[in-house]
Amino acid sequence: MPHLPGSQEPDPGVLGREADHADPKHQDWRAGGAGFGVSVGTILLRAATQEGWHLFAHQDYESRIRGGHNFFQIRLADQPVASWEDDIDILVALDETTVTQELGEVKPDGVVIYDPDVLGDAAKELVTKENCIGLPFARMAEELGQPRIMANAVAAGAVWALLSEEITVLHETLALMFADKGEAVVAGNQQVASHGFERVRGLLGARPRPAKPAKSRPHLVLRGNDALPLGALAAGVKFMSAYPMTPSTGVTEFIASYGREAKVIMEQAEDEIAAINMAIGASFTGVRAMTATSGGGFALMTEALSLAGSAEIPIVVINAMRPGPSTGLPTRTEQGDLRFAVAMSFGDFPRAVLAPGDVEEAFYLMAHAFNLAEEYQMPVVVLSDQHLADSYTTVPPFDLSKIEIRRGKLAAPEEAGPAYLRHRFTEDGISPRLYPGFGAGLVVSAGDEHDEAGHLIEDTETRRKMMEKRMAKQRLVEDNALDPVLCGAEDPEIMLIGFGSTKGAIAEAVAVLNSRGCRAQGVHLPQVFPLPRRLGELLQKPAQKFIVESNYSGQLEELIASRFAWKPTGSIRRYDGRPMNAKYILDRLPGGECRG
Repeated sequence: MPHLPGSQEPDPGVLGREADHADPKHQDWRAGGAGFGVSVGTILLRAATQEGWHLFAHQDYESRIRGGHNFFQIRLADQPVASWEDDIDILVALDETTVTQELGEVKPDGVVIYDPDVLGDAAKELVTKENCIGLPFARMAEELGQPRIMANAVAAGAVWALLSEEITVLHETLALMFADKGEAVVAGNQQVASHGFERVRGLLGARPRPAKPAKSRPHLVLRGNDALPLGALAAGVKFMSAYPMTPSTGVTEFIASYGREAKVIMEQAEDEIAAINMAIGASFTGVRAMTATSGGGFALMTEALSLAGSAEIPIVVINAMRPGPSTGLPTRTEQGDLRFAVAMSFGDFPRAVLAPGDVEEAFYLMAHAFNLAEEYQMPVVVLSDQHLADSYTTVPPFDLSKIEIRRGKLAAPEEAGPAYLRHRFTEDGISPRLYPGFGAGLVVSAGDEHDEAGHLIEDTETRRKMMEKRMAKQRLVEDNALDPVLCGAEDPEIMLIGFGSTKGAIAEAVAVLNSRGCRAQGVHLPQVFPLPRRLGELLQKPAQKFIVESNYSGQLEELIASRFAWKPTGSIRRYDGRPMNAKYILDRLPGGECRG
């Protein structure tokens, strides 16, 4: 799982069963400090997927190598689930802090599994109810002659007893996870997991288990930081350069892990300035190139983005947002870079900003980002955030037939001769592109203002025509902007509008409102710049409209207002570093429901 460079995997952990909105859902939490080893959350995530559940897994970890309070929450369901919940059905506490901080979130009929060996006297007084089970995880492993490090497998087995009647799938998962450690390690983990499983089953007996889909179909379990690079690979990326920065580092690690197999060059640059200039240089030669960073690194890239805009060189940049200003909360989530990404850099030049809302959309939007960049020969920013980057969800296998690779307007052989003009004036503003070395023509691009051949100029007429040429492409980008993604009622009384990782929370809030008899509609914007004209049409609907976003100043609201001269009924904003969910939205609507 994602972590700060040099840190061990965050070791979260709670588990829980949740019956939410009449559909059987589950939450799997495990909580404790960083540095415990392979987490209970990781084991259960894989086992639950193999068992056939749909899930959404959200992790919260501090920016430290060891210690701190971290948790991992898995929500299970018999149907797709795209957001997280506050309430806990099963809490697995690996340290005292978890008991003191999270116990109040457990439902009245929930279960708490804790390690009594790590609790002080005050904390032990909090876990005296029948639903609290004390299991000394490390000692239980030692009872069977296994090392204490297998404590997490004990905890995983204990939780599995509340999820399934038998332990076969958990054993299979452990075998896969520890196959490279040898048969003795696999057998040891399976043995201690069975010990935890039998202990809980003996103490609690039969309890309701979460429902599973009637027909289990193959699905993937991925986080945003897996889907984004997978989408880039499917789109034909051949070069990536980046400097590690949480929470974007997972994208870089993924490309580095599979680069040789996919024939992609991955270069870890000395800083973000070098990273984006390397990627621009690679793109200039004709290969699809990208970089990934977060807010502070994106700030360092702005001059190079302006160069790409002036020289009309395609480039795709992933900006995984985190709370600022400055270092802010480097392992938390926020949508505070929207205004910055739209501005992107200094000067006027064409651009686009995309904002995937879930893992599946992240995969397909990466292909669209590369197509936009090459068709209009401009920078494209893909906005992610820590919540999307680090949250896991189940998705059906991606349909590669949906990935269309469009390289844009390339110079025909007859155009590639000595008279070739890289920045030739055209009616649509798009000049035929020639890759250097693939024709007799000279390919010249410059950051200074230039003429059609790419040579520097100072005269007013050429400057005016070149600006109009480049900005003509921006009108085409707007004409072809992605439409909003809608859910819920077609004739809404309430409309919730958002972008990026608020998509799942908005969809769930809309479903709850409709179940209450309130006609609600969710509007998700996968493209936030330029905004689609279709959004302007939706804003004319006679409904109460609320902008839902994770930042303090209402950056999406400001962007929509500047484009459509429009003001919403109200705003729902979150800026405490934690992700949006349905409950947060519903609690902040007037009366929590529709008004007359």
